[in-house]
Amino acid sequence: MLWRTLPLLETTVFVLVGMAWRAWLQARRTGRSGIMLFRGGAVQAFRDAGILLLVLAFLGQGVALLAGRIDAVRPSWAIAGTLLVVVGTTLMVMAQLDMGASWRVGIDETSKPGLVTTRWYAFCRNPIYLFMFVVFGGLALQLPTTFSVVLFVGLCLGVAWQVRHEEAFLERTYGEEFRAYARRVGRFVPWLGRLDGASSARA
Repeated sequence: MLWRTLPLLETTVFVLVGMAWRAWLQARRTGRSGIMLFRGGAVQAFRDAGILLLVLAFLGQGVALLAGRIDAVRPSWAIAGTLLVVVGTTLMVMAQLDMGASWRVGIDETSKPGLVTTRWYAFCRNPIYLFMFVVFGGLALQLPTTFSVVLFVGLCLGVAWQVRHEEAFLERTYGEEFRAYARRVGRFVPWLGRLDGASSARA
């Protein structure tokens, strides 16, 4: 029964800590929650809704596993998946806290709180998303269905699309400061996805 409970519990904790608690902390510190979803036109709303639906679908898979509609994986897979979720969630929260007042969910075209380039952001430009991949990869290991794999791939593609738009916004907002940073630091992992001298984040 434990292995059937864990994916739903882990996804719930991920949402509560990574979204609800972080938004509460941001509001307490800055007066604004940092949640900027569905504020950038139809295309942005489509991206925001897609990623949220994918997260909700993982919650639904967790419910299906708990209800016995999905076969549980062997304990070794469940342990490995749980470790990925715990480590990924912990590191994601650390990366969120590294952003300080600049933390946002979505794109806020009206603010310029400062470009964060230190701590985890010296390792890669998008550590929050990188650790999200780790979390949902761990969940997919514990949810042995084709649908879970499709959800994970869809999440990765949706996040990659979102990142391109976020980085185009950062380039518009911070100009050469962002381009210099993007030439030094990879998009999701070190040395990969760096801009060359003639490139733009809009590419």
